[in-house]
Amino acid sequence: MRSSRAAPLRRVVTTLAEALFRVLFTYDCVGEEKIPAEGGIVVAANHPSYLDPVLLSLQVARPIRFMGWEALFKVPLLGAFIRAFGAFPVDTRKGQGRQAYERARDLVMAGEVVGIFPEGKRSRTGWMEQSLREGAARLALETGAPLVPATITGAYRAWPHFQSLPKPARIRVRFHDPIDPTPYRSLPEAEALDGLLGELRRRVDRSLLPGIKADRRTSVLYRMPAPWPRGYEAVPALALAVGLFWKTRSLTVVAPVYAYIAYLLLDHFVIPPSRLAKWIRNASPLLFVLAFGPQALRALGLPEVPAGAALAAVLLGALFPYLYEHGRTALGFVRGMVLAAALELGALYVAPLGAGPHIALPLFAAAFAWDGRTVFWRYTVPVLAGYALGVAVLLRAGPAALAHALAGLLAWMLVRLFPLRSAAPPSEEPSTAGLGLRL
Repeated sequence: MRSSRAAPLRRVVTTLAEALFRVLFTYDCVGEEKIPAEGGIVVAANHPSYLDPVLLSLQVARPIRFMGWEALFKVPLLGAFIRAFGAFPVDTRKGQGRQAYERARDLVMAGEVVGIFPEGKRSRTGWMEQSLREGAARLALETGAPLVPATITGAYRAWPHFQSLPKPARIRVRFHDPIDPTPYRSLPEAEALDGLLGELRRRVDRSLLPGIKADRRTSVLYRMPAPWPRGYEAVPALALAVGLFWKTRSLTVVAPVYAYIAYLLLDHFVIPPSRLAKWIRNASPLLFVLAFGPQALRALGLPEVPAGAALAAVLLGALFPYLYEHGRTALGFVRGMVLAAALELGALYVAPLGAGPHIALPLFAAAFAWDGRTVFWRYTVPVLAGYALGVAVLLRAGPAALAHALAGLLAWMLVRLFPLRSAAPPSEEPSTAGLGLRL
């Protein structure tokens, strides 16, 4: 009865949690179909973070029963939450381990799925700890239940043991083929346990180690000095300064451009390297366009952009998924936005239309996301394209909108024909991800 009453709550909680995790961590899960639809099962995974029981449960149809400290079940709301995910209370006091194991064995014998972390605690390094506890292997041997290995990657970067709160990271869960304990049951107990744990480690490490290497490389990149001003950062800004000074003969008007160039140099020489500093630097060309664009248009005598705050919100929303993308892809998007803004400036001279940037820039962002199948592209492409079309219709842009649509699409075509070139990483290193990773 308790299980049937908990099922609707579990569906509600997992649906909401999955939606949240997909946004914060671009969460994805593969291989969940490898968990048999019925019968007792033992799921064993690496344990990089506090999030792991939830990560393993989100896309699995059957509840996975994890052990939990009994005091947590007495906390209002938290108790109901962890029960919804199938956790069961255990007494963690010294000498009570056998009781917890017997409870887990009874659940497996009753045909339920029990989840165990053989490391016994959260990883201190991101790797699977060298010494594994034998509980998962023993449970599979004694009950005859299949042992399903699972690998969690990215969670250590999102919420390591030394960090008080999680941060955005790309998290993946992979369930592997079940390990049949039957061949091991004829072996001596110690040999059987070692064999099962060895096979479990082999399958988990096969997909875990590349992600750990990428995380290590990421931490090194964040500590490296920032680069000199890139061409697409400095050249368009300086060209704009020349045009503005020629038009206005005012140093005050062009002062923000030189302030931006000064920031680029300070980032290279003075600002300490960090994750946040890398993110701001790599997004800075787009942030500069959004901040200085309205003033530049007024100085050049071009139409003012209506609802500029709405356009800024849309473009910053379009930028958000690139926090999780490969560095070259993220910087390619920013470089393309700078090009789209430059072409849109020309389009405003050809077809003066205040709504033009509302059409050109979101259209470029939609085309780039669609072409690269970037994170969240199935959602961002229709939203961005719909926004550009909706603005053109609502503001009655007329035929002039075509020039601005062509500016955005031409920028995408040029970026596709001449992609961002960067030095290839060493062959033994996996590719990096995120706005802050390509230096």
